[in-house]
Amino acid sequence: MDLVLREGAFLGETHIVTGAAQGIGFAIAQALALHGAQVAMVDLDRGRLDEAKARLQQSVPKAAVAPLVVAANVASEQDVPRAVSEILEATGCINGLVNVAGITRDARITKKTLADFNLVLSVHLGGTFLFTREVAVQHWHPLFKAKGDQPLDDGVNRFIVNFSSVSARNGNIGQVDYTAAKGAIEAVTRTTAREFSNYRVRVNAIAPGPVNTPMLAAAGEQAVQAFKRATLLGKVAEPEDIAATVLGMACPKISGYTTGQIFAANGGLYLA
Repeated sequence: MDLVLREGAFLGETHIVTGAAQGIGFAIAQALALHGAQVAMVDLDRGRLDEAKARLQQSVPKAAVAPLVVAANVASEQDVPRAVSEILEATGCINGLVNVAGITRDARITKKTLADFNLVLSVHLGGTFLFTREVAVQHWHPLFKAKGDQPLDDGVNRFIVNFSSVSARNGNIGQVDYTAAKGAIEAVTRTTAREFSNYRVRVNAIAPGPVNTPMLAAAGEQAVQAFKRATLLGKVAEPEDIAATVLGMACPKISGYTTGQIFAANGGLYLA
């Protein structure tokens, strides 16, 4: 991936990316590292994380700071506080959080189990909530209290980028759990933006359309071609396209006056 912003745009900052071992999460971690951030890569499997870290370091050989890897289940109320604590202990500061981690368990409503429904919600929605809460509880809220409950007008870049989907607006057969989670994440984004305003944290979400990932490939070539035809741009996005959009959302020079918003990055598949 080439530079999108100025070189060193995030130098001295620490950004957490969940779901960072592959796909969109890896592309975002790579892009943030390329622009100077120390990236904390979070995913479920430590082995895959170590492989992803090696790929990132190979692709960004001049990274300012080596990435961290933290294995954690984003839906676990034991794992997430530990992960955030480890990252804080290693870096001393968390500037950004990008909640990417997600799974699917596709089946029509009449065939979907409650266990699968709850699992999908717990990873997408629960993971977003838990990481958001823990970064605030362990870091941003103590800074706010130490300043006498005054807004953190210190010029430090603080942001959250959550992941919704075009499916939250369009619906998608077989994904009642996934679409419900993504719609809820949009609501969570707006509420978090209000609650975290005194921390001066910009909280936004991105709602991608079809992206060239293993999750999309599992739908089959016919589905991929149908998605291409359905977009105004005639193509599905690459993970790097979504990562570039996240860079703009993370950069205070571009999005410094933007919070509580949902960014559509869907190639014109859905026009709000």
